[in-house]
Amino acid sequence: MSGEVVIGVIPNAKIKMGMFKTKRYTLVFTSYRLLLAEARDDLVKAEVERARAAAKAQGSGFFGQWGAQLKVKFGPHYLAAPPDSILAETPGNGALTPADVRSLRIEKKQKDDGDDSMVPYLRVTIEATTGKFEFETDDEEPRVDDARRMAASVFGPAVR
Repeated sequence: MSGEVVIGVIPNAKIKMGMFKTKRYTLVFTSYRLLLAEARDDLVKAEVERARAAAKAQGSGFFGQWGAQLKVKFGPHYLAAPPDSILAETPGNGALTPADVRSLRIEKKQKDDGDDSMVPYLRVTIEATTGKFEFETDDEEPRVDDARRMAASVFGPAVR
């Protein structure tokens, strides 16, 4: 689409594909639609290795390296990418237009991190003509209000 630009991303959005299987996506909002960019295995492995190496270089041991790999963000590079190249990147990538989306709900939730503290994260629920999709992120990035504004700029009253 001519004039289409990326306006923001929600990184590390995971969707359950079965009892123990998930797929990781970056939700890329453009000026006209939502792109679902599936994280490629080679990209995930490269980012995890980079994070582990950086933690090791800073003197972190096994647990520090493991923690660093858990905090890896997938998707910020899409902010500078042309939307059509994002769609063509992986066969699992797709797009939803405002005509495809009945409702889009972005909620802030909290989960126990195992250390007696709660970690905020986003739950993005999309009811589309092709079905219902529920994504959960690792953290609240971007903040829930910013994510809703970004989504509303594309999908208007469908955002809740």
